[in-house]
Amino acid sequence: MNSYRNRIVRSLVACLAVGMALMLGSGRAMGQASATANGSSTVVPAITITKTSDLQFGLIVAGPGGTVVIGTDGTLTASGPTALSNASYPVTAAGFTVTGMATLAYTITLPTTITLNGPSSSTMSIGNFISNPANTGTIGAGGTSTLAVGGTLTVSSTQTPGAYTGTFNVTVNYQ
Repeated sequence: MNSYRNRIVRSLVACLAVGMALMLGSGRAMGQASATANGSSTVVPAITITKTSDLQFGLIVAGPGGTVVIGTDGTLTASGPTALSNASYPVTAAGFTVTGMATLAYTITLPTTITLNGPSSSTMSIGNFISNPANTGTIGAGGTSTLAVGGTLTVSSTQTPGAYTGTFNVTVNYQ
């Protein structure tokens, strides 16, 4: 019977040891904590810009040099040369439609100067570009906004008569 008792005592001791190990192990797990988080993103439409009108300086009479300025509202101011406007040669600011995510702000990048090429390799330059809105804009609730661009045309006193043309880029980016 002694051996039977010893086996029972050893079994109890073994069970107690396993139980203690489980309790100690589960105590460590109770000292840990975890949480769950969600990942998310919202994709917005790409911002685009579309030209609606060109920057047009109208007719300029050859003669005294100077500048012709077109404001963002299409107003014409000449200093030196005589500038004329009629139905065939209108005076307009460049116009653009900016399209993207409603209420997001965007930056506007204008050129510094551009060259207009004319007859017999003659050139003129447009500089001092301005925009309305200036520097930054906000896309309207409908997903679009308008942008107007004006500039200053420099005319030489010996400017060759004829048509002058050139292109320029206006860039918009979400802020």
